[in-house]
Amino acid sequence: MEGEPLVEPLPQYPYRQSMLNAPTYGHVGPNPHRPTFKAVWTEWFDAINCFKDRSRLIPAAYALYHIVTGGVFFQFVVWHFSFAHLLSVAGIATAIGSVYNTIWYHRYRSHQAFRFRNLGFARAFLWTNPISLREESYVIPHRIHHSRSDEPGDPYGPHLGWLGSYLATETQQKTNRDLSREEHDRLVRSLAHTGIHPGNYEQYRRTGSVESEVYYAARVVAANLLWSAVGFALGGRPGILAYFSGVFLFTFLVRDFNFRGHSSLVGGRKRGMPVNHFVYGLIAGEWHENHHAHPRLARSGFAWWQVDIPYYLICLMRLCGIIADCHSRLPETKAAAER
Repeated sequence: MEGEPLVEPLPQYPYRQSMLNAPTYGHVGPNPHRPTFKAVWTEWFDAINCFKDRSRLIPAAYALYHIVTGGVFFQFVVWHFSFAHLLSVAGIATAIGSVYNTIWYHRYRSHQAFRFRNLGFARAFLWTNPISLREESYVIPHRIHHSRSDEPGDPYGPHLGWLGSYLATETQQKTNRDLSREEHDRLVRSLAHTGIHPGNYEQYRRTGSVESEVYYAARVVAANLLWSAVGFALGGRPGILAYFSGVFLFTFLVRDFNFRGHSSLVGGRKRGMPVNHFVYGLIAGEWHENHHAHPRLARSGFAWWQVDIPYYLICLMRLCGIIADCHSRLPETKAAAER
């Protein structure tokens, strides 16, 4: 069963959005607004300013993690440059993108396109997730993105420009702490399928985080220790550097995709429309035009040539009894058109 909606549709302008705070430059409309270079940086620094607002501590820590893994990536390239090492980093990034971004964050957590046989399997993904972004910080903005795609209030996309969309990973974490207790409880219920350990209403009012900060920190540390140990067992110290390099490469690509997934750079497509980019479709199953047409499907590769590795893995997990059921059938009219 799909989670409760997080956003009440408001077709008229001005736009009011209850789950996330408006950016510092506001929801300019009625057409998509591209903020200036200065406005983008002002908004990003506001989103990570934990001295101004205690609830910005986690976005600030995540931004620092991205910067540190970027340093590791460049260090790894300089110290251990070889085609094999670059291929290993690309493979790690692709695996993270397919398994944890597309299967876990996107198709399961955001759209509930399939169901695990029990919550223990979901918690296995939760505690081994190497991306370290709070699941709620992906799910809430992503659902808003689908309800306001490329319109005022969309937390990321080409209307923000490449830089604004790249930095949106932090700016989309500015949660509204002024929710009523009833709104907070509804939000918690909508995330129940994810297996997180929610804090209480008073903690949410202090931190802006649905999940308990202690549990979040514990699982981030556990996941990074686990994959660092795997990297060390496979390749020693360079193996650890390769793991963190792969994390950075993945996060760079997904931040880039926030812009490029709705921005056609070739052909006659209108800028802002979801696009099936071949590279992102190939490495992470992100055939984005297909996904926006049918967001609750467990697959987004419809044509025979649209490789969808995440969906193949979902099918394998279903065969192994990890997944109980999934939404994978196109409506009859669409299926006939694809044939």
